[in-house]
Amino acid sequence: MTEYLRTLSETLRAHGVDKPVTVVDLDRLDANCALAVSGSDAGLDRRLVAKSLPCLPLLDHIRGRISTSGLMTFSETMLLALLQAEPKTDHLIGKPLPVSSAARVLAACPDAAARVQWLIDTPERLRDYLALAAERQSTLRLSLEVDIGLHRGGFQPENIADIAREIEANPNARLSGLMGYEAHLAKLPGFLKKRATLVSADAYRRAVSSLPKGGEGLCLNTGGSLTFQSYGVGDGATEVAFGSVLVKPSDFDHASTQEFQPAAFIATPILKAMPGNTLPGLDFLKRTKTDIAVFGGHFLAQPVFPDGFGYSTVFGRSSNQEVWTGPRSAVVTPGDIAILRPTQSEAMLNQFGTMLAVRGNQVVAEWECLPN
Repeated sequence: MTEYLRTLSETLRAHGVDKPVTVVDLDRLDANCALAVSGSDAGLDRRLVAKSLPCLPLLDHIRGRISTSGLMTFSETMLLALLQAEPKTDHLIGKPLPVSSAARVLAACPDAAARVQWLIDTPERLRDYLALAAERQSTLRLSLEVDIGLHRGGFQPENIADIAREIEANPNARLSGLMGYEAHLAKLPGFLKKRATLVSADAYRRAVSSLPKGGEGLCLNTGGSLTFQSYGVGDGATEVAFGSVLVKPSDFDHASTQEFQPAAFIATPILKAMPGNTLPGLDFLKRTKTDIAVFGGHFLAQPVFPDGFGYSTVFGRSSNQEVWTGPRSAVVTPGDIAILRPTQSEAMLNQFGTMLAVRGNQVVAEWECLPN
């Protein structure tokens, strides 16, 4: 990757980057989109995870290459921004929001009742949302979170039938679907993974079979960036969700994503280059390292360029001007652009407000990001 990163750094310096910014490589992104299409069952819908791709032009770019059923959205602020920007997109809420958040969204965008599937994970939350629906005299679309082995909350499969009946009997609610997330499967060692995969699949099928008409006509969602390729039409789901894999931060380096390329980076100017820099309090000792100070720091990312540089164990982490240490022979000058590879894309790609889109050796667009 060294030559690729060197070229990217030079491209960004020529563009005039003078503060930290996130960067997406459109050539790599397009290749990843093609892999996602070829790797997912054509009979299943695909839903993009908005928190992992938190930029509307970025989402639009991807949706030009991947046909989608809608977005999975996780926060009140991002949901409001997307509802106001797009009149028709379907939103499946990816985590249960406090009912007060839903109330504010519905007050600001009354048509959200028809465009949002609110996630329900407990009988108590169901009561809160049914009370909100009655108060507003509007019909809310409710999707049920089912625990299929991750054990991060949600209904047990054996409770789905009763909850579904309660929703169906309420004039102010409509059952819209079911979501079962199984991020644990990709992380388990092989001897545990096989059993856990069977348990997860069985739990999901039992939950789906408990729905009215076996879930016919409902949004039956599962999968994630590390598992979406595992599902087919016969597995009970109607759609899979993914997002991060399309830009592949380092947390998504996995056997299932080997063909995908890192496509998102943090770029930040080098403020100082200090060959042979002496250590604080040890000025009398010669040193054979080069230190650089970059603009900002403490990012959720690892340095990847200049080659051979990493976080200084002497100066420690800093959000102001972070010091990296590398080889004495490194040729680095202030104004050069340092590159980091993010560990995740959510709450990271949009942290600077804008994103640069690069194609070839040129910055082709500057995109405004969505709020978290």
